This record gives sequence, C-alpha cells and structure tokens, in this order.
Amino acid sequence: MATIYKDGEFVEETWNRADAETGPAVDGDLLVPVSLFLEAPEAYLCRAGKTALLVEAGEKVELAAEHLGKFAYVAVAFPSFADGRGFSTARDLREHLNYQGDIRAVGSYILDQVPLARRCGVSSFEISKPEVLKALKAGEWPEVTKYLQPAFGLIEEIPEGTRPWARRSHRDVAIAAE
Repeated sequence: MATIYKDGEFVEETWNRADAETGPAVDGDLLVPVSLFLEAPEAYLCRAGKTALLVEAGEKVELAAEHLGKFAYVAVAFPSFADGRGFSTARDLREHLNYQGDIRAVGSYILDQVPLARRCGVSSFEISKPEVLKALKAGEWPEVTKYLQPAFGLIEEIPEGTRPWARRSHRDVAIAAE
C-alpha cells in the first residue's frame, strides 16, 4: 500500500509492479516499466485490472507515445534527489507529447522538489519518505516564488517585469501586499 498525495489530499493505493518474471500475468492494478510494456503492449492493455506506465530515469517515454491515453497514470521515477531526469521526463510528457493524464512522481525526491515537480507537470506524488509525508500533512510547501520558466496549467502564476520568461507565484503577490 502506498500513500499518494494529489490535489492537497492523501489517499492509499495498491499497485503491483510488473517485472520480467511476472509480466502481465499479475492480478489487480499493475505498474509496468516502459521496457517491459514495449515487449507486449496488447498483453498489458488487455488485462482485467488497470495498467499504469513507469518511466525510469533515462528511458524514452516517446516509444510508448501512441498508448499514453490508455494508462491510468504515468509514473516518473526520481531515483535520487540529485537526479533531475524525472523533471525532464514530466515536462516532455506535458509539452512534447501533450499528455493530459495524471503524472505521478515516484522514488527518492525530497520535499523541496515537490513544488518544482508540479511546475514540470507532475500532478500526484507517491510518498516513500516519512519526512516528506510528515511535512505535507503539516501543510509545508517550500515554494520559491520567482521563476525563469513558465509552468503548465496546474500552477497559477503571473508575469514578472518586462522579461517574458520571468514569472512569479500568486503567493508572492499576497506576501508583498501584507
């Protein structure tokens, strides 16, 4: 059972992970890595339970682009807090592949990366670190309020100054008004 954080709410979900031994022959909802999925796409998509796609760091999600709309969500792996490839994968899903579904961060990210991942298109988070769970339940949100890259529709922001790429959070406006 995993704790999922989405839209300010916490839910518990159970997803089995496919591997080379089990393949698609797993009961219940299944999270399948891109490499396994590409070996037998129809076998995974025709299962009785829901199927989600897991994109490990360095894998090319573009190879499964034609099937993206068929998944319950796309999980993007963050293998280490120092590995930024998950941010790039999430941004590619939203910006280049026009994926509109749930993008879920999984792995070893830290609390400071949660708002940044949201800016890249991540819409839910599988919480594996107790300190991240504790902080989110306490309402902590370590947001930086000025950015040099626009975010997707998940985040409300306004232009900052005369530079078209500069943005600031609506939270920054509220703080400045106080």
